[in-house]
Amino acid sequence: MLHIAVVDDEQEQRSLLEELLHRFERENGQSFGISQFGDAGAFLRQDPGIFDIVLLDIQMPGLDGMSVARQLREKNRHLVLIFITNMAQFAIEGYAVDAMDFILKPVSYYRLAASLTKARSRLLTEQGVPLLLHTKDGTYRLDSARVHYIEMLNHHTIFHTTDGIFDTTGSLKKLEEQLTGQSFTRCNNGYLVNLRYVRGVEGSDVVAGDDRLLISRTRRKAFLQRLSEYFGGQ
Repeated sequence: MLHIAVVDDEQEQRSLLEELLHRFERENGQSFGISQFGDAGAFLRQDPGIFDIVLLDIQMPGLDGMSVARQLREKNRHLVLIFITNMAQFAIEGYAVDAMDFILKPVSYYRLAASLTKARSRLLTEQGVPLLLHTKDGTYRLDSARVHYIEMLNHHTIFHTTDGIFDTTGSLKKLEEQLTGQSFTRCNNGYLVNLRYVRGVEGSDVVAGDDRLLISRTRRKAFLQRLSEYFGGQ
């Protein structure tokens, strides 16, 4: 089940979105837990970690949608944010908060369904797979979704993760095969990067978390294409 928050100050709009979400459930065999919020402040008082997708109106009295989005991103980098708006000019500003999509009002079912399909694909990709790491200090079970990138250095396989750095042995090629279908791709022969932690590309470097990794000339085109597909919702 995916948990969706519908945040809009207009009851009619919230009801329409919920109706369209239920239609998507019926037609796609999907199950949603849907919560409505007519007040942005009330929504922000919830734990954002309980939601997978947020359908967020931009123009609301008091706290507007962009302000809500910035606060959300401070707490949860990985929920899927979809703006519902009648003002297309906000699209550029939305890149700063990693909005996956902008849907113009009045919302049509087919436009929303296309966005939900992309969102579901991204969320499935980011669920992660379990990895068993054998280090000199012991054996650890790690979720691949918490891996920022994997580095091959002097016959060592080094995992840079949210939980720290793990120095192991093994083949980067075998790891790449194990992580097929996940959001990992190579930027050069020595790095396997999790695209969910990519903050940007600067010159010949990709910024992954707090680190800068070299993009090789031979892999640059494929890497940028994969990155574009990922941020486009695949």
